[in-house]
Amino acid sequence: MRPFKKGILSLLLFLMAFSLVGCNGFSFSFSWPNEETTTTTTFPTSFSGSISLQDSDYAQFQTYSNPTLDSLTLEQYNTLLVQTRDHIRRTNIKIITTQYRYVALFPGSRTTIEQIMGSSAGSGVVYKEDETHYYAITNYHVIDPKDYLVRYEISTFDDESVSIGEVVASSESLDLAVIRFEKAEHSGVELINLQKRAFTKFNPGELVLAAGNPLTIDNNVTFGSFIRLEQIQNVSFRVIYHNAMIHQGSSGGALVDIEGNLIGINTWGSSSSDEESFAIPHYIVYEFLINNELL
Repeated sequence: MRPFKKGILSLLLFLMAFSLVGCNGFSFSFSWPNEETTTTTTFPTSFSGSISLQDSDYAQFQTYSNPTLDSLTLEQYNTLLVQTRDHIRRTNIKIITTQYRYVALFPGSRTTIEQIMGSSAGSGVVYKEDETHYYAITNYHVIDPKDYLVRYEISTFDDESVSIGEVVASSESLDLAVIRFEKAEHSGVELINLQKRAFTKFNPGELVLAAGNPLTIDNNVTFGSFIRLEQIQNVSFRVIYHNAMIHQGSSGGALVDIEGNLIGINTWGSSSSDEESFAIPHYIVYEFLINNELL
């Protein structure tokens, strides 16, 4: 998607509104704030106890740069893109969420059968491991049990094994969750880098990659650019507006920079365009993990 010019933006502000949808059909609308200002002041990256970040804290973040990237030849740059694509595919997981309940086989019977109440697919990104489990970030609306019993089936890149996942933390207000699954039957899983971009600004126009499982296509990666931070109705923080294509099933997948560092979690797509996509920024994800002692 080509960024809109300012004149077009001003006209669109008065003439039309957009709706945003998550992978389960939640609707949102957004407005266009003023241009971002940039600073190079630092922000702490180590905390004790819980933290609470506000949109105003973004102004204190460092401006991110990697001079090494500027010296790459075209061939080296293309090689880096392919390496990043392959890496984030291996951090990506597919989550099949099934809601169900048990009902009597017939009235008065003690024998019960499983009745499926709903099923949906989403994505997640593996960021941590211990001796027995991998831990992945996803959206709350991907794992939402909707007041039923629930089963989470997890699959990883280039692996036919399916594991049963367990939600260990969630926040409906932030639309974030962490799900873990056993390592035993999975190979080739890689971890996303959370820390490198955790408290840095997004560079206008910087290349971003989105990983996910859209429309039954597993471990898909799309390319786009960061446009700006936007305020979305019914969301308490500004979100990343970018134009890497995401679709139903992409929710919970990683948004990364050219080096494969996490910069956001893809959560909403636009009903008006395939190339208007929105993600929860890294510092909100970081806050959620810190406050749930899951870093």
